[in-house]
Amino acid sequence: MGVEYLEFGCRVLLGGVFAVSAGSKLYSRAVFADFTAATARLTGARVARARLFAAATVAAEFAVVVALIVPALVLWGFAAGIGLLAVFSAAIVRSLRRGQRAPCRCFGASNSPLGTQHVARNAALAAFCLLGIAAGLSDGAASLDLGPACVVAFAALIGVALTARLDDLIGLFRTTTATL
Repeated sequence: MGVEYLEFGCRVLLGGVFAVSAGSKLYSRAVFADFTAATARLTGARVARARLFAAATVAAEFAVVVALIVPALVLWGFAAGIGLLAVFSAAIVRSLRRGQRAPCRCFGASNSPLGTQHVARNAALAAFCLLGIAAGLSDGAASLDLGPACVVAFAALIGVALTARLDDLIGLFRTTTATL
């Protein structure tokens, strides 16, 4: 097994994460309205402009997914993923510095407040983008065998699920104090 499986795994992981993220924002009008309101809080924009930012975010996420599917665009997809994650992280950091911890609705209906874990998640995803670029630039342009490719895809899809449900997983392990 070579770098072609590494690149494939990064494509599935990142394509899956961006697809789930975009799709979860379009699940219903109410969910998109919640995302638009969260975008307004994050950016400080008025509702009309926040609606444009929200639509552009979803479009950019879908564009990354498409680029990661089309072989000639894969490296551009990874690069665009890094750029998009950097913009998301900057918005989160800006919001945290202003003391705003409202939910960002990154993956739809999450009510978890913004925190450094969201920036760390984006940094980890950007690292996978860089890994995908490095693997894509190597001379390992061999075709994939079905069996190992399925194993790699399955592992990447587990990563997608864990990423999309990160807030819930963190909530499971947070200590709570009980009142007596």
